[in-house]
Amino acid sequence: MNEDMTRLELLTLLLSIKALLDSDNIEKAKELIDEVITEAKRKSSD
Repeated sequence: MNEDMTRLELLTLLLSIKALLDSDNIEKAKELIDEVITEAKRKSSD
């Protein structure tokens, strides 16, 4: 099964990060970005 992100999933993720940044929730935005990076690295090494 293909587990790549769809355009809708990517848009949702980016809007979520933008909302966190707009609400000055910088640390939560950074945590979310770090989680996505970790997951992307894990998927690419499978």
